[in-house]
Amino acid sequence: MGFIGSIAGGVMGAQAASGAAAAEVQGAQQAQALELKNQQAAQGSQASATAANVAAEQPYQQLGSTSAAGLQALLQKGFQAPTLQQAQQTPGYQFQLNSGTQALNAGGAATGNLMSGTQGTALQKYGQGLGQSAYQSTYNNALQQYMSNYQSLMGGTNAGLTSTGQMGQLGQAGAQNLANIDLTGGQQQATQLNNAAAARAQGILGSAAGYAQMAGGIGSAAGMALGV
Repeated sequence: MGFIGSIAGGVMGAQAASGAAAAEVQGAQQAQALELKNQQAAQGSQASATAANVAAEQPYQQLGSTSAAGLQALLQKGFQAPTLQQAQQTPGYQFQLNSGTQALNAGGAATGNLMSGTQGTALQKYGQGLGQSAYQSTYNNALQQYMSNYQSLMGGTNAGLTSTGQMGQLGQAGAQNLANIDLTGGQQQATQLNNAAAARAQGILGSAAGYAQMAGGIGSAAGMALGV
């Protein structure tokens, strides 16, 4: 009856090897699917982080773009010095001219020189001095305003440049993270594919060994039946 046990053992061994291999293959496949899911989740998290960073930088990008355009226009136009006529049209100049003229006329009237050449000379000198002073003040105000606009636009442009640099750094970091995620996920999945292949190979070898044992039992039984 030993050959019967050999046949039965071979069949059971082959089935056991096949079943074990199938279980290992299934486990490897499940692990591969889980690792793929984790990889995709990590990719999604990185994409969300990148989108959030881009959104956070948009106000500075817009500011930089608008300021750069304004700065370019300002520099192309250059500083425009005011004319004497523009200086004389300012409210402050007109008020001082009227007030000073009235004061000089009042003084001239008091001294009896209202219609004299001395009075005319005094009025002329006053007007010239006031005009020079008003022009210098108007020029300084215009230059100060120009430089204030320049500084403001330059500040906005620099903010945009800084934002662009930060976005570049964040983009590189995000790309590196994605590369690491894909590399790690690919390695983990490749390992599980290898595990599944090894399990299949072991199952085939185990089944072959079991069937070989069964064949040996059948051969023994045949030999006994033939009296060999």
